[in-house]
Amino acid sequence: MFTGIIENQGIVAQKQNCGGQVRFGFKFVHKDRKLKVGDSIAVSGTCLTVVRSEATGFEADVVRETLEATKLGSLKLGDRVNLEKSLKVGDRLGGHFVTGHIDGRGKVVEIERRRKNTTLFVQAPKDIIALQAPKGSIALDGISLTVQKVHGSVFEIAVIPHTLKVTTLGLKRPGSEVNIEIDIVARYLKACFPGRRISGCSSKNILKMLLRKGF
Repeated sequence: MFTGIIENQGIVAQKQNCGGQVRFGFKFVHKDRKLKVGDSIAVSGTCLTVVRSEATGFEADVVRETLEATKLGSLKLGDRVNLEKSLKVGDRLGGHFVTGHIDGRGKVVEIERRRKNTTLFVQAPKDIIALQAPKGSIALDGISLTVQKVHGSVFEIAVIPHTLKVTTLGLKRPGSEVNIEIDIVARYLKACFPGRRISGCSSKNILKMLLRKGF
């Protein structure tokens, strides 16, 4: 489990095919001596297991299914990724609960830059858009963010200068891909009410649906 608060960035230093999967080597932008073999770490929002670790970086294996379901498969040597170690019991929850299981990929279609913040317009698949609501939480490349507006197949995200500086969002351009993880509450609501559109439902209607389900 993660929070979506990025702790470090990594640079792709190795990408090696190993029997149907890929072993990545990531070099830390800032040294980290607390990471050890077997630890879980979110790489641009994707939960991976450390198989080799040192102060300057780590290695992790990525299976074919994950390569196809996320943007990790398109990473090139020199690319940057966001890094967050898994939560420990008692840690402060600064963002929202993020599982590290990617629901799909989106594409940045427009970037609107202003003095105090930057707005990203992200196009996403229908099943992801259907679960978005204004002021709801979402994780893009592992970053905890808030949905501002939803229109058609696009949702808007406002990003403050600090987040642009310490994450890879500052490197995004129109056409850039992002890993998307929907809010865990929306994910379970979708499971409870298959075929129902959750986005736009009032809290009163959602409460009624939950009560009918026995919650």
